Amino acid sequence: MKNTFKRVLSLVLALIMIAAVFVPSFSAASANDLPIVYVIGKNSTIYNKDGEKIHPSIGVDKLIDKNKEMLTAAFGLSLTNNDWSIYSDAIYKLVLQKYKDFPLDENGEISNGSYVVKNKTPKAKKSGFTLSDYHFNYDSRIDPFVNAKKLNTYINKVLSVTGKKKVQLVGRCMGGTIVSAYLYKYGCEKIDTLLYYAAASQGVIPISCFFTGDIDFDSTAIERYAKTDMDDDFSDLMKFVIKLVTLTGTFKMGTQTVSSIYRNVAKTLYPRIVLATYGTCPGYWAMVRDDCYEEAKQNVFRNETAKYAKLIEKIDKYHTKVFQKIPALLKKYQKQGLKIANISKYNKALPPLFVNCLKQADNMVELETASMGATCADMEKTLSSAYITYLENAGKDKYLSPDLIVDASSCAFPDYTWFVKDLAHETFPAAVDKLIMQIFASKTQYTVTSSSKYPQFLRFDSSTRKLSAVKRPDTTKDDDTNPTGFSAKILAFFGVFIQIIRTLLGIK
Repeated sequence: MKNTFKRVLSLVLALIMIAAVFVPSFSAASANDLPIVYVIGKNSTIYNKDGEKIHPSIGVDKLIDKNKEMLTAAFGLSLTNNDWSIYSDAIYKLVLQKYKDFPLDENGEISNGSYVVKNKTPKAKKSGFTLSDYHFNYDSRIDPFVNAKKLNTYINKVLSVTGKKKVQLVGRCMGGTIVSAYLYKYGCEKIDTLLYYAAASQGVIPISCFFTGDIDFDSTAIERYAKTDMDDDFSDLMKFVIKLVTLTGTFKMGTQTVSSIYRNVAKTLYPRIVLATYGTCPGYWAMVRDDCYEEAKQNVFRNETAKYAKLIEKIDKYHTKVFQKIPALLKKYQKQGLKIANISKYNKALPPLFVNCLKQADNMVELETASMGATCADMEKTLSSAYITYLENAGKDKYLSPDLIVDASSCAFPDYTWFVKDLAHETFPAAVDKLIMQIFASKTQYTVTSSSKYPQFLRFDSSTRKLSAVKRPDTTKDDDTNPTGFSAKILAFFGVFIQIIRTLLGIK
């Protein structure tokens, strides 16, 4: 009997010891097993009052082919009379036809019955949350504050069905403006970690330049861009206009002539098509950069500020209350326990339509704004040797990307900002999703040094769909655009030499 009691007691003690080892880790995982609310980019499908899909629109090529004779005639008249307003008018009519139900009214409100399908009621799920569980859908045109209110309602429903007290929140692309407006209005009480993912919350060059009219042109690059397949509604408009304007290519004119025609047409065309498409939409104004916001308002509204007074009031409110204060808001709530993360992309050129199109970007959002302040070299260049020396002397070179393109030290949150090279804006691979899940699984603030698997600078391989650490540039060019040269050769030699010794000694 005594022996049996001892065996049972030993078994109980063993189980207690096992529990002591495993329960803490289990508890930590449970504490961070929170639902993820994913605020997507700006590609929500919009329908007119009759339930017909109007955006993103389809049938662009058919619309052009159907009106080719009209466009050809208008082009001939413009060429003969040296009056490109005729051709601009013809293109404008087609833009109006394509976007007739898309714009909002002069107050920035939906008054034509167009709509976006409402979010489905969140399903109950108690554990094992993924990025795809709770996608928040919204109308990209309307006031970010209105969308923030809807997001708050959605988050409350998610919390209700899951029984949790907080969510993890992702703002992707335009979704970054929505989560920023949410943070301003509702604070961080219901948010554990806020992640900006290729976010447009600090503005983007393509939309900003479209609103200011700072359009540039290179015919070869333009035609290449018109043939790209970008799943993005704004790009869809730009490609539509490009196809219309460069239809002149069928007249077998020289590149310089086509370029000149484009510039003449753009002068009279772009200010009008802004209001016919995105200019009445507060959601798109939320992505106009701070350094050209006032210029954009002057260009779009011109002498009609009284007519658009309520719309201007809406966009000014977001710009001054939220846009200009996002880093300050985040730092304020960080002190209250909010965890923060930012994932940006780079080494993909902006559309060759705008001034500053050589800035480092992911095809649509420039790295400077997506990362909230990173200093970076232009496309196909590296930071100067003088700048790198400055970083080294300041003890900030740990934030320098191995490819010498990006300095993360100037970001609002340098320790919580990741950079993924060679990843296009519209691509959101599972490899990055794994990093996001790592960030969300952490009980404490996750940083760029938390895991050797996910250093600050990563590269996406489109063939393998995997991430790896960014490497130093493989070059011997010794100048300010690539500071390597003879010293790099010496280091490389010793690197190989050391590796041979390690191999001989059996050291991995």
